[in-house]
Amino acid sequence: MYNIRKKLWLLVAALFAVSFGMNIFLPKSDDTGIAAASSHTSIENQETEQSPQQSSSVFGGETERFVAHRGYSGYAPENSLAAFELAGKMGFWGIETDISETIDGYFICMHDDDLDRTTDGGGAVGDYTLSQLEAYNIDAGNYVRTTENLKIPTLEEYLNICKTYGCVGIVEIKGIKNYDAFLSVIDSCGMTDRCVITGGNVEDIQEVHARNASIPVMLIGYYPEPYGQCLTQIADIGENRGVLYNYPQVEQYVVETLHNQNVLCAVWTVDDTETAQKYLGYGVDFIVTNEIPARLSYETRERAND
Repeated sequence: MYNIRKKLWLLVAALFAVSFGMNIFLPKSDDTGIAAASSHTSIENQETEQSPQQSSSVFGGETERFVAHRGYSGYAPENSLAAFELAGKMGFWGIETDISETIDGYFICMHDDDLDRTTDGGGAVGDYTLSQLEAYNIDAGNYVRTTENLKIPTLEEYLNICKTYGCVGIVEIKGIKNYDAFLSVIDSCGMTDRCVITGGNVEDIQEVHARNASIPVMLIGYYPEPYGQCLTQIADIGENRGVLYNYPQVEQYVVETLHNQNVLCAVWTVDDTETAQKYLGYGVDFIVTNEIPARLSYETRERAND
């Protein structure tokens, strides 16, 4: 696929050699040191009716769940087939991507509203047809020189990679209009029970939930917005609801408060091992990361067996 399999296997081998041979993790990112701004009192006093038990099977089994942010974007260009495949080969529980809709109703993986930053094209994604976008290449991102002719992936291509490697699809809605068609693609790929839909606009996840309440939906929270505000926004979503928040805001009492109300809680973007271990201890439902190898779960189990 796009002439990268051999290079990806070499990269995976190199990563494991470094990680296991030298007994270290990948380099830590700099923490922002942002102080938590959510109010303990306001969250504990939030008057939200307790929802029914989560009905989705997505979160069964593993308790240590790492999600590769835009694919394994630290080692391949973000939201590319190369990044998605590498995340699958590295054993991540989930692979995250961003989805926008083309002018002719197709869905593609692109974080930005325009093409300028990551491709050799330009202009708004929503102004192009899918066939027009196929003329452009992804020409920016980590290790872009090790890959050739990277095209902008479609939602189907992304989901098929998730399915091939047994990964959960964490799908962030960036800009779509046809929710029925969006869900139809997920269903046709056989991934309805292996996806979590996220979004920064509550209207998006409400529209998805209204059409299929079995798929977990999560509202993305941003500093300094307090958790209480997020809870208020998703109060009318009865089940399979949650909040995905940037991690400096999340303390243990927040996770406990949300879980006591049957609200999922996950964090982004954690790029150092110490912080990741802390949030695993808090019991978050998953951790989105750019850097941490998925082998963290393996090493934790190995230490427990010693």
